[in-house]
Amino acid sequence: MSMIADITARDATAMHVRRRRFPPLDAHRLSLVLLGVLGVSILATFPDYGVSWDERVQNTYGLHLLSYYLTAFQDRSAFHYINLRYYGGAFDLIAAIVNTFSPLGEYETRHLLGGMIGFAGTVGAWRLARLLAGERAGLIVVALMALTPLVYGHSFINPKDAPFACAVIWTIYYCCRAIVEAPRPTRATAIGFGIAFGFALGTRVVAVIALAYCAPAFVAYTVGRYRESRSLRVVLDEQRSFFGALLPALPIVLAITAIFWPWVVQAPGNLETAFKLFSHFPWQGQVLFDGHLYKSDELPAAYLPQLLALQLPEVALFGLLAAAAFLVRAAFAQGLRSLTDPKSLSYSVVIAAALVPLAHFIVDRPIIYNGIRHYLFMVPPVVVLAGIGLDRTYEYLRRHSVWFSRGFAAALGIAAAVQVTIMAQLHPYEYIYYNAFTGGVAGAAGRYDLDYWGLSLAEATRDLEHVIAQERARTKADADARPLAVYVCGDKESAAYFFNPASHLHYTNEPSLADYAVGIRGAECTWEIKGPVLLEVKRAGAYLSYASDLRDRRG
Repeated sequence: MSMIADITARDATAMHVRRRRFPPLDAHRLSLVLLGVLGVSILATFPDYGVSWDERVQNTYGLHLLSYYLTAFQDRSAFHYINLRYYGGAFDLIAAIVNTFSPLGEYETRHLLGGMIGFAGTVGAWRLARLLAGERAGLIVVALMALTPLVYGHSFINPKDAPFACAVIWTIYYCCRAIVEAPRPTRATAIGFGIAFGFALGTRVVAVIALAYCAPAFVAYTVGRYRESRSLRVVLDEQRSFFGALLPALPIVLAITAIFWPWVVQAPGNLETAFKLFSHFPWQGQVLFDGHLYKSDELPAAYLPQLLALQLPEVALFGLLAAAAFLVRAAFAQGLRSLTDPKSLSYSVVIAAALVPLAHFIVDRPIIYNGIRHYLFMVPPVVVLAGIGLDRTYEYLRRHSVWFSRGFAAALGIAAAVQVTIMAQLHPYEYIYYNAFTGGVAGAAGRYDLDYWGLSLAEATRDLEHVIAQERARTKADADARPLAVYVCGDKESAAYFFNPASHLHYTNEPSLADYAVGIRGAECTWEIKGPVLLEVKRAGAYLSYASDLRDRRG
């Protein structure tokens, strides 16, 4: 027996030495590693993205805003440029300022800045998950955010919705932090909330919806504290202390909003005008959904929830189901205690951030198009809930069997590897992603909008220049031959920005005068294919754009 004891003691000592030499992986450190990998990925991939249709006008809007300040408020062209005065210009003004000294191209600078803001949004989601459920949940959320194509792809090329989503997730984080610190939030929390909400409102007026996320928590806490104290005076004193501590946020919100959205402070009713406009935006185009074309004001109620279900990774959907189950179970277990429990109240804010916009769309049916980009701000809080659901599932399995939890962790690792592969195949068009429930991108082609922003026109243009160069080399044509006119079925800048001066291409808005055409695949561009198709850009079995030869039509 003593021999067995000695062997056991030696084994235990050896295991202790191995643990000291190879300490267990720390979730916080792993999160930092993943964030570092994400940052490197952003720096490596931002030059690959084309110019989206919105970028040209948003870039011009930013230049007008910068001119407004450089001319000491005399140049008011920003207030009359298209309809962009109804938007805040937070991203566009910052991009215009950075472009005054950036060594990169105008749009490359915007794409890098967008990627950095997307990174900041991931950090905000990570902080929120850590606050609610701990370091391991934060680690899972970092991975989910990085591997959600809607988040990663939009970051680089969406100058309104992606920065807005970043500002909203930080606003939610500071709301939850204030609840945890109740009854008197710290000054740092008040300042953080002011900055986050100011940037959100300085980007889109619908930022005011973020305040509605806190309403269920406010009502629940009021009822719960009254049940506990039986004194309305105590409840009112606590609320006075809570909101009084947050008062420093107010001037910060007003200042940031005024700087980035100067039009809104030109007249008292401008904020209300902008909000009413975005409740029913005047856009009368058609939207492709589930194989049918709908008028933008006649979309079915299933539009938004169905697209969310089809454009989130499968593992995120599983996490959402798990989160719903665990949260319902926790609510029944806690009962009325959850009315004043800080964590429960914080969860109610995040749940509201996922459900309130969804309910608003189903009930009010505002005009939206281009997939779910107008509701992109829903995705980070949804991903946070999904990550927490996956974390709770792992913990549940670990309590029953360590092998079950290890198997689950291995399954998550495999799912992550598969998602990385898919995103690499789609790059730089990650935003067209559809999950396996619709047959992937190939299954979504012709049923849902894919490259609705024309990013692939950059690739089609570069490939067309290569084809022209090969033809000139084959026919020994003079490299200085007459300039070739290119018609763009899409936004001019999405292709013309990438014209190489050596190829002697120039833009024409008259198809009858064009030698070549580039266009995105879609109903609005099919007539161009009457000319011979020279090349097509495709990803994951779906055709995105093309270049065609129109010289025979010119005679």
